[in-house]
Amino acid sequence: MYNGVKAMIAAERELQGAAGGAPKAAAAGGAPVKAGPHLKKPEDITGPVEFPADCKSLLCKYLKPDLYNKYKGQKDKAGVVFEQMILSGA
Repeated sequence: MYNGVKAMIAAERELQGAAGGAPKAAAAGGAPVKAGPHLKKPEDITGPVEFPADCKSLLCKYLKPDLYNKYKGQKDKAGVVFEQMILSGA
């Protein structure tokens, strides 16, 4: 159990480092876009989203550049584009 906890802590630190580092986000597919009220439509999101440091949303915790690149431009059953879901969650 101790080793499992240590592995989880190491993974969390790695994720935190990836969230705060612009070079990793930029390397994964386009320049990162800062989240905020200036994003009005899905077309405004042109790359992985970079959230503010004080953001407590689960979206900012789990939406990493590789996940963004996997789903960008895709639609759900209702025809909602992935980027629109990001706008509604941010």
